Amino acid sequence: MPRGTRAKLGDICIAQNGYSYTQTELGRKLTHHLVAEKKLGRPLKGNERVSFADGDKTNFDPKNIMISIKGENSINKRIARINSQIYELEQERSALLELQRETKLRKV
Repeated sequence: MPRGTRAKLGDICIAQNGYSYTQTELGRKLTHHLVAEKKLGRPLKGNERVSFADGDKTNFDPKNIMISIKGENSINKRIARINSQIYELEQERSALLELQRETKLRKV
């Protein structure tokens, strides 16, 4: 929609930050919030946060929309980051153990 054009109900615009906004009767709302409200069957509460499961701000599939309580999302992200680090460390450990085993075999 060109700048300066009055938005019609249901019009969608994409902000510079990549988030989509939909024109509603009450003004513009984040599109993924509207999807979350439809999924819940009610308006979002003040302590609820909405995010994209796959991180893609253009994927509005209800299965991709996650609703969490404030603070819960940051905890989940931290757990995911720690799990990723654990996986990487386990891979490194396995590689080092294999190298150690090969070195011992060469000495025999």
